[in-house]
Amino acid sequence: MTLEAKIAIVIGLAVVAAIAGAVWRNRTGSSKSVRDGGIVNLKELAALKNGNLVTKFGRKTTFIQFSSEYCTQCRQTARLLGELEKNDDGILHVEIDITNRLELAKKFNVLQTPTTLVLDSKGRIKSRIGGAPKVNVIQDELNEIQKASFEI
Repeated sequence: MTLEAKIAIVIGLAVVAAIAGAVWRNRTGSSKSVRDGGIVNLKELAALKNGNLVTKFGRKTTFIQFSSEYCTQCRQTARLLGELEKNDDGILHVEIDITNRLELAKKFNVLQTPTTLVLDSKGRIKSRIGGAPKVNVIQDELNEIQKASFEI
């Protein structure tokens, strides 16, 4: 193989990697609507909030965040969603560490952390966010659920 061919292959691989990285970065943190996502069973999650078992969904919206032990973006996401919860009593944020809960990762198809499920007040999965959510994406999700509750 000639030197020019080797250089062309390296450049080609670098271009493909750059394009793949740009696509991944663009999709990370954006929401994806879920049709017929079903209803989350809170008992199955066995999630704790302030030491208490979570038994009710948020009055408006519930964010279920799947995290892992060494995930730095998970901490940022928890901080963002926790602030929303603190400022709006209709929002509930629940963080679940899936490090030792692989059955939940499989059931909810969690391929990266953080992954956040956005639920309406009845616990129906409306969308999911893979990666650290962008603030405008969270606001859009809240607006969408608010709009849907008025249409019912």
